[in-house]
Amino acid sequence: MDITRFLLFIGVLATFVLALTLDAHELHLKNGTVIRTDSVQRDGSRLSYQQFGGMITIDLSEVASIHYDQHPVPEAVRENQPGKSAAGKSSGEKDLAEMLNEELGPTTAIEQANLSVITIVTEAGHGSGFFISDDGLIVTNRHVIRGSRADDERVVGKINETEDRLKKVQTSLVQEKKRLENYQKNLSDSRQKYRRALKDHTSQIDQEQRAEFESGLTQRENYFKQWKDDFSSRYSEYQNAQAEFNSRKNTFYQTSKRLSGQTRFGVVLADGSEKSAVFYRVSDTYDLALLKLDGYKTPYLVEEDGPLSLGQNVYAIGSPLKLNNSVTSGVVSNNRGDFIQTNAEIYPGNSGGPLVTEDGRVVGINTMKKITNKFEGLGFAIKFSRVRSEFNDFLN
Repeated sequence: MDITRFLLFIGVLATFVLALTLDAHELHLKNGTVIRTDSVQRDGSRLSYQQFGGMITIDLSEVASIHYDQHPVPEAVRENQPGKSAAGKSSGEKDLAEMLNEELGPTTAIEQANLSVITIVTEAGHGSGFFISDDGLIVTNRHVIRGSRADDERVVGKINETEDRLKKVQTSLVQEKKRLENYQKNLSDSRQKYRRALKDHTSQIDQEQRAEFESGLTQRENYFKQWKDDFSSRYSEYQNAQAEFNSRKNTFYQTSKRLSGQTRFGVVLADGSEKSAVFYRVSDTYDLALLKLDGYKTPYLVEEDGPLSLGQNVYAIGSPLKLNNSVTSGVVSNNRGDFIQTNAEIYPGNSGGPLVTEDGRVVGINTMKKITNKFEGLGFAIKFSRVRSEFNDFLN
């Protein structure tokens, strides 16, 4: 091989490989091994990472540290980057807490709490979440980033019902089409028989019989035309309904598939700026999930350390109907096991946002709203203590 071409090939290949690894994560094992991967998922004491076209699972005790989205930088460039101290170490992460405080200037405890609340953008839509640590840990609802199992089951049930109805309509239309074709054939046969009779000089058809027969044929032809036009209209409506149904069904399944594998999510901060957070884990027990915004010092909510009392004022913060940083107020209606019942209104999009006290301390994660036929819904929030029990390994 020509040496020049060979070197050129190696250079292109190296560039390609570098491009593939620019946005990878790094796992630093205790034995000194460094593993680069596009996907890292933690589940209790086990850690899974993607490599060689599949997922490999190891024990968390083998891992010294995890570095997300590492971008290789040449040493000469790294030493001359701004923000470095004389010792060559980073002078710190970007301080979003300070920036948001300066930009929005909160004057109340609720406005201060609002700085920690974000909107989460997913493949399927959006929801709410909030920071629970100064290094970017975000808690939200599991159904916000993975979809609601109950909702998915209801949608699949509706899809199956609609498919059955469309099949019945299709069968009915196919049968009607055959009847329409038979009617057309009989009408054509009658017209031909009548024409042959007119040509037969031995037939005895007087004017009155002729007029009566032609009138009957005309009525039948008009009836056939109206029937055919009506059938064509209904068949066209069926085809449009089937096409729209197929499109919506495919969109649902494709979106569900993308959402189930989504590992990075857009987050909109209180000032409207957009960042990107990485998936950490979902809870198998509660409607909870954990994300992380890397590279920033973030504002975060502090847990209320006292007991909740019935009638105590609380506030739900979130992004209902994409209206960022919306607040509704209510009281603690009851403590029900792992849940706080409240009459603070929780709308679609509020899911994953915090339920806070008057002094801006978090007591729960808004998760659902139950609606009765006679009055407005009851809101529920998962107690914040469940976040600690579910994600204790991350929080520590």
